[in-house]
Amino acid sequence: MKYKENSYEINLQELEVNFDVKTAIDEAYAIGRTQNIVRDLWDYIQIVNNTININSEVKYNDKALDYLIEMLAQQLPDKVQEYSYHIEGNQLIINRGKSGVELNCDELKNRIVANLKDRKFTEEIEVPTIEKLPKEIDLQAIHEKVYKEPQDAYYTENPVTIHEQVIGVDFDVQNVELDIPNSEQYIIDLKFTNPNVFVKDLNIFPDRLSTFSTNYVNNTNRTTNLILASQKINETVVMPGEKFSFNEVVGERTIDKGYKNAAIFVNGQVEDGLAGGICQVSSTLYDAVVGANLEVVQRYNHSKLTSYLSGGKDATVVWGRYDFQFKNNREYPIKIAMSVHNGIVTADIYGIKSNEEYEISIESQYMGMKGKYEVYHAYKVYCQNGVEVKREFISRDLYQ
Repeated sequence: MKYKENSYEINLQELEVNFDVKTAIDEAYAIGRTQNIVRDLWDYIQIVNNTININSEVKYNDKALDYLIEMLAQQLPDKVQEYSYHIEGNQLIINRGKSGVELNCDELKNRIVANLKDRKFTEEIEVPTIEKLPKEIDLQAIHEKVYKEPQDAYYTENPVTIHEQVIGVDFDVQNVELDIPNSEQYIIDLKFTNPNVFVKDLNIFPDRLSTFSTNYVNNTNRTTNLILASQKINETVVMPGEKFSFNEVVGERTIDKGYKNAAIFVNGQVEDGLAGGICQVSSTLYDAVVGANLEVVQRYNHSKLTSYLSGGKDATVVWGRYDFQFKNNREYPIKIAMSVHNGIVTADIYGIKSNEEYEISIESQYMGMKGKYEVYHAYKVYCQNGVEVKREFISRDLYQ
């Protein structure tokens, strides 16, 4: 098949093309066996003096052919582009459609089937198309899709079911101008309305699932960084099945956001760098996450041992490079409480305890030297009533 400079092939095997041999054999065997003396004699004379041709029917998978034509329709260049829209930040962006062509699927199928029946398996087919204009932008239809009424979060009991809040979204249909000459894109400001109650405001976090603390030296710049990062994380709610990303929640660390220069590790060396110290926040949170038996998705150790934790218990973060992520694999939402106060960074995780809970901690074991690196193994230790019941290997970490 050919469209302009583009060629497309359909393999006969993809269509499951074959000949109906059985029907042809049955038809051949029946010649001269009709039990009609006149008809059988006539057939005999025909065969003796000439031939009787039996054309076996070409069979194919009709659904497979429809699927392949649909795939071609999607790949076709010059396709008509319908208008589209998406939300970016606090704006609705609408892209006007473009004229183009549409594959005439029925006509193409008819041509392919005709060639199959005529055994023209290698004949080139010109792909039939129809000129088509895009649909006009339907603002009312877009509004119906985008609009959301604000709804408060709430929960029901027996069993506990959490219904998340809905942030209201709206825009003024009447005052949108879509007749701007030669404009291919329209940007509309959205209006967001917060509900009165968020999940974090619900009284559904009665149990402290875990807590972990680390000590810090009260250096002004470093402490400022710790406070800024912890404030971003504090009160964060993670729904069941949802993933938490330190970099997404805390955001990029910049001077404009108040972050200061403080000591960081760079290629195994200690240097001053922007937002130095916030890895203590991610590391403290990491230990609390493990303690709450949450699923760690992504975690990296530092290049050198930290002053506030032993090997295997830390989690470094670098914007755009290293992230700390975990998933709430529990049945109910969890809420993180983070504080920086009086030389102590604390991470508490709250939620609803299950019937089978453990006291969980990370145990760090020094395994000796490997070249210029110190090797640590970390284990997740499960206890009940102060007695260890099992342990799992977590990681093998190297430190310069």
